[in-house]
Amino acid sequence: MATIEPYETKGGRRYRVRYRTPDRRQTDKRGFTTKRDGERFARTVEVSKDRGEWVDPADARVTVGELAGSWLGGKQGLKPSSYRPLETSWRVHVASR
Repeated sequence: MATIEPYETKGGRRYRVRYRTPDRRQTDKRGFTTKRDGERFARTVEVSKDRGEWVDPADARVTVGELAGSWLGGKQGLKPSSYRPLETSWRVHVASR
């Protein structure tokens, strides 16, 4: 169960939501302008944990570049004529940016 606590900033009152991750670590998210927004966020966290769909916010910040190596590595079983266009498209159109 999450808790919602108010705190003061120069811009006014904000709210912090403290909750536990599925592995029982405590974490929080802050900056909600209304308590209602904090409660809404807390409910979405609880529902996503119950459904098994919860994603750690730190894991959600992984870039495409960090995922590309393992993704292309999983495609090694393809024929060379199928793998080459994937690797070339990655290198020319995505990795260069």
